[in-house]
Amino acid sequence: MRTWLEVDFGQIRKNIDIVKSTLPKGCDMIAVVKANAYGHGDIFTAKKLQSYGIRRFAVACIDEALALKNAGVGGELIILGYTDPQEALFAAKGGFTVACVSPDHLKELSAAALECELPLKLNLAINTGMNRIGFECKTEKDLADIASAYTTKHENLEIRGMFSHFSSSDDLSEGADEYTLMQLSRFEKVISYLKERGIDPGFTHISNSGAIGKYPQARFDAVRCGALLYGYNTAMDAKLPVEPAMTWKTKVSVVRTIDKGDAVSYSRKFIASGPTTIATIGVGYADGMMRSLSNKGFVLINGCKAPMIGNMCMDQMMVDISGIPGVVPGTEAVLIGRSGSLVQTADDLADAAGTCMHEILSSIGLRVERYYK
Repeated sequence: MRTWLEVDFGQIRKNIDIVKSTLPKGCDMIAVVKANAYGHGDIFTAKKLQSYGIRRFAVACIDEALALKNAGVGGELIILGYTDPQEALFAAKGGFTVACVSPDHLKELSAAALECELPLKLNLAINTGMNRIGFECKTEKDLADIASAYTTKHENLEIRGMFSHFSSSDDLSEGADEYTLMQLSRFEKVISYLKERGIDPGFTHISNSGAIGKYPQARFDAVRCGALLYGYNTAMDAKLPVEPAMTWKTKVSVVRTIDKGDAVSYSRKFIASGPTTIATIGVGYADGMMRSLSNKGFVLINGCKAPMIGNMCMDQMMVDISGIPGVVPGTEAVLIGRSGSLVQTADDLADAAGTCMHEILSSIGLRVERYYK
């Protein structure tokens, strides 16, 4: 094997239990398995979660929903992103719950459902402040448009509920808490407006992983659990005791010593200041190890940090193993996980790369083998 993941579902089950222990009775957990289950493998992950009693799964697009459905994943498959009305027939046949992102989108989906002659299930997306998708909800007219969506007869359409998304629930910057509470207030106002007019808003959810521990008042009928499920806290001021379930490994392929002045990799971004022992390992940016980590990050080898040196290659990279004993071709290198007493997480790689943990995990490529326990 060149590079592989080891996913511990015992740990994922512990993470599920931790999240569920914080939820009030009647509040469900939607497992977010978009982006190949944050790199963990969507089909295997969803099937395993189903065996743990999870009955709702969130994906980003219809292709992800179809992949799960065709693999035999049951339960409710909820599409959180935009679905082209031309794909309404596939959504209806699959029984998927589709996000309706605007009044115009509702008209288009209504026409598409009429043509395909099959019921199409919808969740109304509400734009409370993310300003990405969703019905506006600031003005009386906006609220009336939402109410009209529920009350207007659309043949073959079933509006099952509504949802929104916090932009800053895991943010510690000034004003983030106030902005999140403003979004929550807008969402609650929509629900109250509908109920005051005798309209059942249906199944409602707004909380993402960052909000689950931090904003208990925002749980409604369900919470959407992605990062926490896989063992990563995003709200550092409301951490839950979850642990990462993924280990990412590769192997040393070549060991050599270079001289002072020798360059490593493309564009000579690393020049040896003296004799340096380097190892080539079998992973690169085509596998998801970001090129922005060049000359910044570490891998763990034999319980030691081995700095990444030179520009990351598409399929390989080099690390400085000077002073690390016992490194030979075939020695294991840990990209995410534990080696001896040292642990490196996706958060650590993200800090070095100047990005977020979500990008690190979701970028792990399909040619990285996945093994489950």
